[in-house]
Parts: sequence; structure tokens; C-alpha cells
Amino acid sequence: MTDTPDTPKSSSSPEEAFLATASHEIRTPLNGILGTVSLLLETDLQPPQREYAEAIRQSGARLLDLLNNVLDYARLDASAVELETENFCPVRLGREVVELLSPRAHAAGLDLAVRTSQLPVPDHSGDAGRIRQILFNLVGNALKFTQTGGVLLDISARDDGLEFCITDTGPGIAVGDQDRLFDAFRQAGAGDAYKDGGVGLGLAIVKRLTDLLGGRISVLSTPGCGASFSVFLPVPRSGQDACHDETHLGGKVGLLGLPAVTCLSIAAALEHAGATPILVDPSRGRLPQGVDVLLIGADLPEATVRAYSKLAPAIVVLRPEDRGALPRFRMLGCVGWLVRPLRASSLAERIFLVRTGGEAEDEPDVQTGVGRVLIADDNPVNALIARRALESAGFTVTVATTGSEAVEAAEAMHPVLILMDLRMPVMDGFEAMRRLREGGSRTPIIAVSAEINPDIERRARAAGADGVAAKPLDAEALRSLALHWAGNGLPSAGVA
Repeated sequence: MTDTPDTPKSSSSPEEAFLATASHEIRTPLNGILGTVSLLLETDLQPPQREYAEAIRQSGARLLDLLNNVLDYARLDASAVELETENFCPVRLGREVVELLSPRAHAAGLDLAVRTSQLPVPDHSGDAGRIRQILFNLVGNALKFTQTGGVLLDISARDDGLEFCITDTGPGIAVGDQDRLFDAFRQAGAGDAYKDGGVGLGLAIVKRLTDLLGGRISVLSTPGCGASFSVFLPVPRSGQDACHDETHLGGKVGLLGLPAVTCLSIAAALEHAGATPILVDPSRGRLPQGVDVLLIGADLPEATVRAYSKLAPAIVVLRPEDRGALPRFRMLGCVGWLVRPLRASSLAERIFLVRTGGEAEDEPDVQTGVGRVLIADDNPVNALIARRALESAGFTVTVATTGSEAVEAAEAMHPVLILMDLRMPVMDGFEAMRRLREGGSRTPIIAVSAEINPDIERRARAAGADGVAAKPLDAEALRSLALHWAGNGLPSAGVA
């Protein structure tokens, strides 16, 4: 990439400057490879060609994970890490991690959800970026070693801090291997290096960050029964209001054919809202007494969906990737829909609307977008990948190669979304976002960078970014991102 890393702070060491430069110079061609392969896999390929392209994608993804871990570990070694203190919502932070990793989980046939032990959860004060990095590594690691089932992120607020617990349905870890889990360059078992494709740095990074924050991490696992990683962080409450609105529902809500992890998450959210979750056995052909709304899994047979949707108002729970099936579920009798991973607010809102016979919304256009998207990226390969992906979703795309070009284009065309690369010549993305916000622009801006760490994310949001995304973004991820932020995609809930 022709761009350069951020100008190092005056206190940056030569090692930090080298890591920043090496990070971008290595990641850039790798991003191009992965992004181009994602477009290639969407074309009409012969079976052998598809197999070869998928092998490239898998190898590139492993290489990117390895690179990220090596650079993160080296950065922790290169200098003392400065901690930032800010107020943050633990529930929102955990939800961001789960939503970011959900495409990876769904692609592997896994379920992923977040659950809270109590609502509302108060805001806390601490280094949210480092905490997000810990959770991202732990949840990502759990997904990597889980073949069937899912991963659940539990969030608990204690008097002396926060506790996060990541539980998976993977193969588990032998007691003799648990002591060395957090050692650098060590794998838990002899076969893990082959499965992982890495060198055993992810958990070592988590341990160092947890120690840095004054916390502690532990693991509980039995072979064949999955693993549970617990992280306690002594972060104080901020004194601000809770970051979750209380909603009282009451009544009984049936849960039919939902994945286990999603079922646990929904059950907790319903109990917090004063509703009683009831598991429904699809083989019985009837509902327990008192169930007035039914949440139904999208993987159930059509005959089951049709039969139960006649017994109570049914809301189908599906993955974002299955949005094209909404018309079919509407024909089967479902009156609403929710998207995994679920948000507690969307769950309560949808159940309330169905119960009260709220006016049905128009079914969203789930396949195409409308409007112009501005892509600011000086790398032609990255720009090509983004442009082709978004044009296939119905957007009109304009490309700017510098920050100053992006500012001029945004003021002239009024896009529905801006994808802003952070490192461009003449004017970088940080300054371009500041100029746009100072000029009064309220267009959603997603900052995009090959390197995402807490410092970069913090700077991007301070400059005006509504969200931050890490390269590479494959074609489907780009489309989902654009459809969501442009307001034309599938929201988290709706009436079918």
C-alpha cells in the first residue's frame, strides 16, 4: 500500500515505529489476496476451482491471524502500554464483540450469543479498548477450536468489578495442559498447532493484557465437555446511569427449535423483562398452557413452522445470511422476525409489538441497497474489492484516493455511507473525518484500517467515525456493513 502508518508520537520507540510500518506493509497485500478471493468465490466456479480458491482463503486467513498475534505480542514487548480511562457500557462492548465475530461463527455452523447476569448493568470506567481486545481474542479462540454447538459470552457486574466468562462446546482441555495455556509459543495439545495454524500467542496476549489491567484469568475444562475461560477485571463503576433500558413484558414466551446458546441468551433477557421463557418440544405438536408468543428457530421443518404458527403468533429467529428466506417464513405464518445474535432491546420491542397487534412494517428490501457509497482508499486493489461488492448489492459507488478528495466528494454527492481508510496520502482519514464533521456532515462514516488496536479505534471515534472495521472485509461482510449503516439492510428485528 502506498500509504504510510500514523506519524509516531514523539515518545514512540524505534521498535514501535518499525512494528507500525511492518504491520501495514505486510497486511496490505494479504488483505488484497483475501478480498479478491472472496469475490472469486462468488463467481461460477468449477468444483476443483472452488476447492483451490477456498484453500487460498483458508491459508490466507490463518496467515492473517498469525500475523496479528505476532505483531500484537511484539508491540506489548516493545514498550510500556499506556492505559486509557473512559466510561463504557459492558453490555454494549460485549455485544460489539459478538456481532463482529458472528459471521465467522455462522459460516462454521456455530451459534454465538451474549448473556448478562442482571439488567440493567451499570456503566464502568476503564480501558474499553484493551477489554474489547481480551474478549475478541477469547471468543475468537473458542470459535476456532469448537466444531459443533456454540460459544456463549456471559457478563456479570460485581461490587468490585466486572467478570466475563466465555464458554464453548469444544473438545475441552486436559488438566495437565491447562497450566501452560497462557505461555507464549506453546499449544495446549500436540495436535493444536495443526488445527490452529498459529504459534500459541493468542492466550498469552490475553494473559498479559489481563495482568496489565490488574485482573485475573482462569480456565475450567474437562476433555469432551468444552472449556470455560473467566476473566475478572477490577474496573470501578462510573457513577452514570445504567446502559440498558428496563422493559417489562410479563407473560409466557415459548422457545421452539432455537440453538442452545441463543436459547440461553434469550431466556435470560426474557427473565430480566419479567417474562417466563418456556421450552417447547416440537414433537408434541402443541403449546404449553399460557404461551402467547412463540420464538421459533429457522432450521425447523416447514411443516413444523406452519403448524405452530397457527397456535400462537410466531417470530422466526434467523441468521443475517438467511434474510432472503423472510418471504417464505411469512407464507408459513410467521408474523415477525429477529436476527441472531439477538439484542435484548430488539427482543422486547418485537414481542411487545406482536402482542399488542402493532401495525406491520413493510418488509425490508433484503437483497439490495439504495444510494451512493463513498469509498476513500488509495489502494486500487482494496478499492476494487469494495466497489465490486457494493455494486452487486445495488449501491452506486464513488472512489476517492486521498482524504481531501473524500471531503470534496462527500460535500458534492451527499452519500448514504462513507468507508474511510485511515491511512492515505495528502490528507489521512482521521483529518478527513474531522473536516466532514466540522462541516456539519452527519453521514455515517466507517473507519477502515489494516491495523486495529485500541489506540487507533479511540482516535477514529474521536475524529468522527460511527464505527471501526478491520481489513480484510470480504464481499459479504462489506455488503452487510453497508446495508446496515445505509438504513436499507436487515435491522435486528421486524414484522414480516
